[in-house]
Amino acid sequence: MSAISSIEARALATLESVAYRSAPEPLRRPTPPPEPYPLAELGDVLKPAAESIRRVIQAPDAIIGGSLLAAASLAAQAQADVHIDGRTIPLSLWVLSVAESGERKSAVDSEAMRAAREYEKELANAYAEDSEQHAADVAEWEARRDAAKTEAKKANGDGMADNLRKLGPAPPVPLLPRVTAADFTAEGIFRLLSEGRPAIGAFTDEAALVFGGHGMAKESVMRTAATLCKLWDRGELDRVRSGDGAAKLYGRRFALHLLAQPVIAERALSDDVLAGQGFLARCLLAWPEGTAGTRTYQAESLRDDPAVQRLATILLVRHRLALPLAEGQRQELAPRALVLDADAFAAWRTLHDTVEGHCGPSGRFAQVKPWASKTPEQALRIAGVLTLLENPDANRIGKATMERAGELALWHLNEALRLAGTAELSPEIRDADALLQWAHATGRSTIYSRLVLNKGPSRIRERDAFQRAIGELVRAGWAEPIEGGRRLDGAHRRHVWRIVPANEGR
Repeated sequence: MSAISSIEARALATLESVAYRSAPEPLRRPTPPPEPYPLAELGDVLKPAAESIRRVIQAPDAIIGGSLLAAASLAAQAQADVHIDGRTIPLSLWVLSVAESGERKSAVDSEAMRAAREYEKELANAYAEDSEQHAADVAEWEARRDAAKTEAKKANGDGMADNLRKLGPAPPVPLLPRVTAADFTAEGIFRLLSEGRPAIGAFTDEAALVFGGHGMAKESVMRTAATLCKLWDRGELDRVRSGDGAAKLYGRRFALHLLAQPVIAERALSDDVLAGQGFLARCLLAWPEGTAGTRTYQAESLRDDPAVQRLATILLVRHRLALPLAEGQRQELAPRALVLDADAFAAWRTLHDTVEGHCGPSGRFAQVKPWASKTPEQALRIAGVLTLLENPDANRIGKATMERAGELALWHLNEALRLAGTAELSPEIRDADALLQWAHATGRSTIYSRLVLNKGPSRIRERDAFQRAIGELVRAGWAEPIEGGRRLDGAHRRHVWRIVPANEGR
């Protein structure tokens, strides 16, 4: 390098250093790290299985805990309700877990839902046999009906009504053998609960199917959210349509677990309808830090793990329990009552009053009042699920279980508080943040448009999205355009930007 070239290089470095003397503005409010997930509070059935899944799959604790709680709720929700001061609280839990691709959400979901999927196979096999028997029963019923009509016609119709009443209605069709649904609409859930089992769940490791599907489209999201909220609250649904009249369903239960990537979760959290209808506030939120990059291969099969096998067996037994039905009904549930003993009630009341005391204008939970207002009820639901896991015949919730459930509910409330403000970010800011994080993670002090469009974050690999994102970085002082471009990666690049290192932006 010539002396002149050396001087020019030092001058350029000096200019770049001067350009970065003013610290850039933050793009978003710094999000504090999550608190450790209280895995120990899951109890004697879920905790050992959670520890085994963590050891082998090595997913974030909150993903494991949320998956197991949701699967347990699906298995237990039909059997009992919590009764407290004249109110009936279903055991249905809704969980929204957020993690990047590669955080092994699907692997955890597969283990948590093993029993439910096995039971669904059993129902499908039985449904095939029942359908054959139903066809034969209907043929016999129709023959008897036709004979009754023929006999009555010979007597000028006398006795036809009595004969048909004695014959009774046609044999009912077998219930649809569904335990879960992945992609759904309000109408689809209504149909499934009308024609199938009265206790089901929406479980998917691809929440984009839900939040990006027809049920959550702009014209239908309000109806879907309102429908689901009624199910969570009271286990009831009603529908009025000009074509098929009015119908109302009672005694239904609906659990839910949506595993989402951040880009999908951000859209959901920023949806005013989902927030305003209370759908999100009914969800136990979890957005843990990832474990990718820290995992070593474990040569171990969870199919042979005693704790995971025990959990699968217990959940399968709970699924197979006879449904407690209202008298004369084959789909309306009448779950038995679970009550709190005196010590458990005292613990729950302390939780209730403590959370409520922090909901005022200057309180800790002022920003997340919708979630805070549901937390005492969430604790009751979790306590009921944990109780039935350990004793399927239980009718009382003890203090220790109530305290564990309270810790779990409070963790999710604090998680909602930690994430407060995420919904307020514009897509441009989220894209800019993703671009900056990518540049820092890959150690790039300069970037150019073609590089980002080919190798950058997937959410900004379109030119318009990239231009908006880089514009936000320039305005905030995190990026500076290099006039005239620069030669990089073997070619002259026209559109080049310097990126402020992370340690200079503190």
